Amino acid sequence: MSNSTSSTSSSTAAPTGRAILAKDIKVRNEDGTVVVVWADGHTSVIPITRLRAYCPCAVCQGHGSAVVTKIDNTCKAIFAADLVGRYAIHFKFADAHDTGIFRWDTLRKLDPAEVERWGPPEESLRERG
Repeated sequence: MSNSTSSTSSSTAAPTGRAILAKDIKVRNEDGTVVVVWADGHTSVIPITRLRAYCPCAVCQGHGSAVVTKIDNTCKAIFAADLVGRYAIHFKFADAHDTGIFRWDTLRKLDPAEVERWGPPEESLRERG
């Protein structure tokens, strides 16, 4: 993987389907980030504190809540990252929290460089129903 933390795209449309598929994921505890290379060529650099802040688990977000809650935290490391099938990843955070499963679309929407495309997490991660 290259050291580039962003990629260029000729389209401003949000990726869908196979484009929101992670090809490579690296946890970089030394700088407190997770780097994801996507099938569409985009590279996301997501701060671990941001991942922990928007953990999608029921403990953090509630059961069936339509509101996305940001959890204040100082967690800057991940002890383990395990794939969940072909659709998600499970992180074990350094603060002992380990119940969240991050679907690929959730992970992509947490990329700070893509807020303009998706909107803030409080809006983009809200369940549509």
